[in-house]
Amino acid sequence: MPMHPGMVEDLSVGVRDLYADAEQRLLGIVARQLADGFEAPGWATNKLRDVQALRRGAQGVVDALAEATRLEVFDAVAEAYNVGARSGLAELGALHDADLRRIAETTPNTRAVDRLAAETLDVVTATHRGILRGVEDGYRQVITEVSATPLLGIDTRRQATQSAMDRFADRGLRTFVDRGGRAWQMTSYAEMAVRTATGRAAVEAHGDKLRAAGLDLVIVSNAPHECPLCKPFEGKVLSLAGPGGARRVEVEHAVEDGRTVQNATSPPAPATSRTTGMRSAPRSTAARRSPSCLPGALHPRTRSSQA
Repeated sequence: MPMHPGMVEDLSVGVRDLYADAEQRLLGIVARQLADGFEAPGWATNKLRDVQALRRGAQGVVDALAEATRLEVFDAVAEAYNVGARSGLAELGALHDADLRRIAETTPNTRAVDRLAAETLDVVTATHRGILRGVEDGYRQVITEVSATPLLGIDTRRQATQSAMDRFADRGLRTFVDRGGRAWQMTSYAEMAVRTATGRAAVEAHGDKLRAAGLDLVIVSNAPHECPLCKPFEGKVLSLAGPGGARRVEVEHAVEDGRTVQNATSPPAPATSRTTGMRSAPRSTAARRSPSCLPGALHPRTRSSQA
């Protein structure tokens, strides 16, 4: 069965829910802070003085979120790695039982899991400072909108505050702006980062099982919705562990014993989160169902098509 990052994308749901819950708690802190002393004179001035208290409350939520996220990310990446490993073993089912047992008993690459999880945590938690800033900016924006409304005779303070809070909640906490200028909500960005990490973990585990079986050559499939970086590699023969650069390789024919074929290999595909699929070009008839190993729809391909 080919390995596709979509097979493990649901593992990011736990982190998404953590951030969605934190966002609701932060909005609740803002709402309670604004509601205190509605009828008091100088309401807006008093609210602006309360920014420090708001920041302390928000910091407590963010600290708890960071700890919960660390545990959830490591669990999600580890489970994705296991899914990829199981998929690799399923593709290698045609191997001799002794070889299959040896590969199945190979020690999991815990360093890869730790590395991917740590990288993901760095990416996700780097936005936490933006969460605090977003809460404070939203709080000030609501006060500014409410302060202007009664002077125009449009609404009562309570109604104006509710309307401003509704707009703030609808916008969400936008905590990260990418290089393209797009502002990401905290929930969407965290889910995207973890979904990318779980896909990478599954594909890396898949490749680990291929390499443990001695399979090195793969063929990039023609998958839909590929990114521009990956499109040029579709249909190319790639090497998982060999030296960089294009070269010719000679491999045993997939269905004709004693016959070999030659083909050109290409440099490795770029490591992106939307890489198109690869399928293995196995060394023998028994192994010709080996899977792909990069993000995307990865499918095995027999060498008979290269003859």
